[in-house]
Amino acid sequence: MDELDPQVVALLEQMRQQVAAQPASAVPSTFAERVAAARARSARHTPARGMPEGVAKVVDRTLPGPGGAIPVRIYDPRGDRAGGTDAAAGNGAISRAPALLYYHGGGFVSGNLESHDVLMRAFANRAQCVVIAVDYRLAPEHPYPAATDDAWAALQWVAVHAVEIDVDATRLAVGGDSAGGLLAALVAQRARASGMSLRLQLLLYPNTDATMSRPSWQTFGTPAFLVDRNDMKERYDAWLPSGIDRASPDVSPLFATDLTGLAPVTIVTADHDPLCDEGNEYAAKLRAAKVEVEHVCWQGMIHGFASFAGALDAGKALIERSAAALREAFSSKRRD
Repeated sequence: MDELDPQVVALLEQMRQQVAAQPASAVPSTFAERVAAARARSARHTPARGMPEGVAKVVDRTLPGPGGAIPVRIYDPRGDRAGGTDAAAGNGAISRAPALLYYHGGGFVSGNLESHDVLMRAFANRAQCVVIAVDYRLAPEHPYPAATDDAWAALQWVAVHAVEIDVDATRLAVGGDSAGGLLAALVAQRARASGMSLRLQLLLYPNTDATMSRPSWQTFGTPAFLVDRNDMKERYDAWLPSGIDRASPDVSPLFATDLTGLAPVTIVTADHDPLCDEGNEYAAKLRAAKVEVEHVCWQGMIHGFASFAGALDAGKALIERSAAALREAFSSKRRD
């Protein structure tokens, strides 16, 4: 394991100073207050996220879900068009774009369409695909399985209604970071079971083990490395009602007993992240199951570094690498 990247050191020190400057009365003391504060932060743009890029067309709408309407934001780098044709096909066939369904991180209790807007814009432009950001229901108001049900319902809707939003149902991918990575992994497993073909799973420093039992939680699960183990335990407790088996494959992708036949995976972990071990182990299990896996454990990095692309060169590099993986997956022949 390398030392922390100097840019990460500077970023963490800046964050520490901001926290230290808060008056004691402004520091959240209850879990409800901490959730409210996390949600407020996630909706607020900061320079560390980077500047939002222009995308040809961005539309907010809702999709039908099991618990009511699911808000989504659709980023289309093509803009408005009247059914373009596929010149490569040479037959006047309508050319539809590939699409990435993306599930934001936030520890199951925070995150929204605004928290990941900068990242989604960058993915849409660089991967030249439609990106559909899914604003799934959050705990504690909506505990498990609300988030997973919404994540799956969104993918099903896009697969059935692809023509309506001008995307190619044969070129779909799912992705997510942190808690959203867990949702993307579970959705990919469910897609395999239902016979749905996906081109790629893009898993950025994903949660894969709700038991939090891997050693990296003990080593890096402190505020000094951004993600606090005690805080994450509270978030899992809010998301998973009493009696839910946290080692169930329906909760923790890492504990799935059969990973064969899953869509190809690009999985990124960070070596100073408490989620590092479970992400690395999931990549190894996928590879052992003969799934096509591209895995990199980014040295000197912390959790969530793609969302700090305004301050971290590695965040910018991760965006480019993710976009390249998407372009390659979407340009290859269909994998059935």
